[in-house]
Amino acid sequence: MELKKRLDFPENELWDLTALYKDRQDFLLAIEKALEDVKSFKKNYDGHLQTKDDFERALMEIEHIYIQMSHIETYAFMPQTTDFSNEEFAQIAQAGDDFITKASVELSFFESALANADSTILNELEENDHFTALIRKAKLQKQYLLTPQVEKTLTNLREVLNAPYDIYTKMRAGDFTMEDFEVDGHIYKNSFVTYENFYQNHENKEIREKAFRSFSKGLKQHQNAAAAAYLAKVKSEKLIADMRGYSSVFDYLLAEQEVDKSMFDRQIDLIMTEFGPVAQKFLKHVAQVNKLDKMTFADWKLDIDNELNPQVSIDDAYDLVMKSVAPLGPEYSKEIERYQKERWVDFAANENKDSGGYAANPYKVHPYILMSWTGRMSDVYTLIHEIGHSGQFIFSDNHQSFFNTHMSTYYVEAPSTFNELLLSDYLEHQFEDARQKRFALAHRLTDTYFHNFITHLLEAAFQRKVYTLIEEGGTFGAEQLNAMMKDVLQEFWGDAIEIDDDAALTWMRQAHYYMGLYSYTYSAGLVISTAGYLNLKNNPQGASQWLDFLKSGGSKTPLETAKLIHADISTDKPLRDTIQFLSNTVDSIITYSSQLD
Repeated sequence: MELKKRLDFPENELWDLTALYKDRQDFLLAIEKALEDVKSFKKNYDGHLQTKDDFERALMEIEHIYIQMSHIETYAFMPQTTDFSNEEFAQIAQAGDDFITKASVELSFFESALANADSTILNELEENDHFTALIRKAKLQKQYLLTPQVEKTLTNLREVLNAPYDIYTKMRAGDFTMEDFEVDGHIYKNSFVTYENFYQNHENKEIREKAFRSFSKGLKQHQNAAAAAYLAKVKSEKLIADMRGYSSVFDYLLAEQEVDKSMFDRQIDLIMTEFGPVAQKFLKHVAQVNKLDKMTFADWKLDIDNELNPQVSIDDAYDLVMKSVAPLGPEYSKEIERYQKERWVDFAANENKDSGGYAANPYKVHPYILMSWTGRMSDVYTLIHEIGHSGQFIFSDNHQSFFNTHMSTYYVEAPSTFNELLLSDYLEHQFEDARQKRFALAHRLTDTYFHNFITHLLEAAFQRKVYTLIEEGGTFGAEQLNAMMKDVLQEFWGDAIEIDDDAALTWMRQAHYYMGLYSYTYSAGLVISTAGYLNLKNNPQGASQWLDFLKSGGSKTPLETAKLIHADISTDKPLRDTIQFLSNTVDSIITYSSQLD
């Protein structure tokens, strides 16, 4: 598969950003107005915040500024992710980044004033449902706040501190070049997007193998630069954690999620030890069905039955999405059915585009989704995953203030992975024969749990090693990172997969490493989505309770929010229930295979 230029794609496969701003000029005018509002706010409130009423008035005004910033920040970064070679998009991104830094510096006085406010004032403000999440978090941050001048300086360094992420994403989009490879006299072009979206689960073993080697060689050429960028990121996080007085860099990074390290460790440890054998059992069965003597890292994304992996059009995907989410009722369907007509999604698989997918949320406009469509069933899973985020954005925005709308990172991946479960459930139940049912259940594993419960979880296990090393005063380069990743992969996969030095380069494949302790939240969110899915299947009120979960946004703590769907994440029961659900899924797949035999 060869990537085309962006100009070669029809308009209906590109997103429409005019819902945010008509054009670049409109965007730049919005920045000018927002800066005026920021300066006016600073003039009116800097040094004049004494009473509860002062803070309440200021909060209502700054909310409108934050919403403007949300729109500007979203518009600024999105165009560039569609084509990192486009200079105009780079200029838009820089203009937005400069604005966010300026605005954040000017407004830093308010965050300091709020966190330093008398406890009586904070308690009174928290009684107003409009401010719940903001005040709850301000209380948590109170003891770790630095002087206003230092806070302002850190805000001014925002772009510098985020530079490693920017360096990595640009490297991945533009510098990771993969060599062509030849199979049976045919030359195949390779790239980050084509490998991850197409070749890694190709039915031809030789294509999978040669594509993986080409891909790995392309990564390896940049391993030292990537390691240097990653080291800069984690060392800066450790430095800030120490400056603020946190016990460890783990406590600092988890504080914003409102969870402690025991929940982080439990997620990693239980999945590594108890789900590992389940995953190994499934892969050994896939190898058996596909008549592989051994499974290498080039094979682990192989479909159990490639002949049933149909080409899917964008229109077909829309139909699958809408039918899959139907159990949530008309209220949900009405909100998300607009995505194709309003062109929320950028489908184009063009050159220099960011790989993977994401959903962005300019508050109360509508969500936007980036992905690269290659026509595989895995693309449908990516789409419905991002639609899950989009649905949450809409329901949270419609029922919460800007202060309360954002879910904790701990469970932000629950709405997305929940929708993936709905897709697998729909696929399984629309067929009668064992082969089709096996296909649906296998995709539940490979497209939902393998990606979110394994790929991202193994990233987290790797990250724990990295941050522990930094916490102990150590450092690292590419060689150490390769060794740590290889150890994690071997520990989880045992004898099910042959792990070699190319597999060890996996730490170079995701931007999540540059986003703090984010990777493990995919599995944490999937535990909550599994609980919600099982509640939907077994409880007549399951659908409405899931919508209540979406509507709650970040107004409650993670523990309180999970209880809306009867999941108590203060215990290991939801995680153990999820692992049992997956074990049952693997057993069902093997049973279907035996019926076919």
